[in-house]
Amino acid sequence: MRVEDGFQPIPFSEENAYTEDPVLPSLLKRVLPTSVFQEVNADLARLGLDVVTTIRTLSDSAKCFPPKLVQYDQWGRRVDDLQTSEGWRELKALSQREGLPAIFYERKYKEHSRVYGFSKMLLMVGDSNEIFCPISMSDGTARVIELFGSEEMKRDVFPRLVSRDPKIAFTSGQWMTERPGGSDVSLTETTATSSGKSSKYGPQYTLNGFKWFSSATDSEVSVALARTGSLQEGSRGLSLFLVPLRLPLIRAPTDPVPSPISNNILS
Repeated sequence: MRVEDGFQPIPFSEENAYTEDPVLPSLLKRVLPTSVFQEVNADLARLGLDVVTTIRTLSDSAKCFPPKLVQYDQWGRRVDDLQTSEGWRELKALSQREGLPAIFYERKYKEHSRVYGFSKMLLMVGDSNEIFCPISMSDGTARVIELFGSEEMKRDVFPRLVSRDPKIAFTSGQWMTERPGGSDVSLTETTATSSGKSSKYGPQYTLNGFKWFSSATDSEVSVALARTGSLQEGSRGLSLFLVPLRLPLIRAPTDPVPSPISNNILS
């Protein structure tokens, strides 16, 4: 018997990832005020169609060309060039145009803004090819800067982290995990030593260590844990630093992208 002569499952068809969801629309209708639901419901229905007609195709393209790290060029020079596919880059740009993570900080719907934004992420995440790792990391960094950043960080970096314009938008990594400890950051070995200099964003430090997992290394910035106190102090001896991945950090959209090792960060 040939394979096609036996049982054949009926292919699953989907015309709209939102309107055909058996739970999400009714859940949002229950938890959101009527006026808010009416606005976001129409936008989510539009996005649900885009998931099937556009985003899924981009995701398939990104999967065909996984990221590749080229550490040295043909002359033996260290370049650490992280090459990503056009599909993956467009998924990131599309997410930013959709307002992720901008929706959270525009706060158009006040306390309901995150429900709206997370609903968008829920619709897209299955076809996003892990793009919501850097998007979520950027959300976390934006919140840290909003609460604790210097005025200059809030002026230059924060607006780019929450921008809907991919030409100027930043993404961010979060660099915490090290070989001695993943969830237990009290074992962090990376040290931070004052350089004795300052930039417009605050005092400058030199970070020296090895991060076992460094997320979103194609981003513009990252936040990194490093030790300013003794190892015996555990987590109380840690500080959080904003790390520009490439210098200069602020540049015009038409300027060339600086080298990945322009800030002496080696992958």
